Amino acid sequence: MVSDMRNPAGSTWVDIGVIEDLPLGTMKRVDLGRHRILVANVEGTPLAVADTCTHEDASLSMGALKGDKVKCPLHGSRFCLRSGRALDEPAQVDLESYSVRLSNGRLEVAINRNDS
Repeated sequence: MVSDMRNPAGSTWVDIGVIEDLPLGTMKRVDLGRHRILVANVEGTPLAVADTCTHEDASLSMGALKGDKVKCPLHGSRFCLRSGRALDEPAQVDLESYSVRLSNGRLEVAINRNDS
């Protein structure tokens, strides 16, 4: 249940809660310092991207999750949760994506130490 085990240089793993709080096919927003992160459980794999739509400041956690895609609640842009890639206009800029792992039943996300 790991989307990416890499711990990018300058990053640290941050606990974001128990896996039971993120059932299959659900998503939630997690605020970690300056980071607003959307975490989703896609077919048993936790995925994490920036929560704010790159077209306009809308929280993607208020949007619709379908498979590994999230749809913005404002203008309908869709983003791939695996890569952060913007799939539909009006959004043209990709989302930042985060490495996520499961450790002892707890979800952890890697964030840049300098940005927390």
